[in-house]
Amino acid sequence: MSTPVPPPVSPRPSLAPAPWGFWKGLLTGAALEIPALSATVWILARFGVGNPDATFMEIVRLTTVFAGIAAVLTAGGIGRLAAHAAPAGRRRAVWVAARAHAAAGIGLAIIAAIPLGHVPTSPTGFIPIAVAGVLCGAACGAVIGLVCGGVAPVGLGDVWTLAKFPTTALRTLLSPEDLVKLGGAVRTRTTRMFEGIFEPAPKPPEDEPKGGKAEDAPAPKADG
Repeated sequence: MSTPVPPPVSPRPSLAPAPWGFWKGLLTGAALEIPALSATVWILARFGVGNPDATFMEIVRLTTVFAGIAAVLTAGGIGRLAAHAAPAGRRRAVWVAARAHAAAGIGLAIIAAIPLGHVPTSPTGFIPIAVAGVLCGAACGAVIGLVCGGVAPVGLGDVWTLAKFPTTALRTLLSPEDLVKLGGAVRTRTTRMFEGIFEPAPKPPEDEPKGGKAEDAPAPKADG
């Protein structure tokens, strides 16, 4: 009597994550993280948590220097996380990204607030910063999840075409009007960011000559 052979079990189709998750998250974070963190620290300072004398541009400069790299790399990781959650739906990707970035927002908000001084002396003084960081991180994470959580029809051939002929591939993906708008927006944002970071300091007042100004010298007396 022959042993019955069980029917072959067909493997479940694997759902691949959305492509370009890390890089889309990185670019979204580069445009979103620094302004959002700076606005969070500025609002906290208006409520007495932080340095109330710091201007918004000073906060932007210090946030860029001390928290910029960490924020951008965190956004890239959140984008990758949202891309892996994309097969379950865009709403699921937004929820996963917002939840993960809410936890990361606590650390980013503290890193952005410390260089400005007026740091809380007690551990409970960091609670408002942590709450604001959660709200800021959740909002940024939701935007990153919305951008990176969509499954786009990009295959290996499209990636090779983009690497070999980038101009042709971009013209296929975007219309000329969209390319002009995208280039203008990137140029404007980059110019404003670098002008704010590297804004020259005001010139010191010119020293007056030791003998005083020429017009202050007494007029010579006439003879006779």
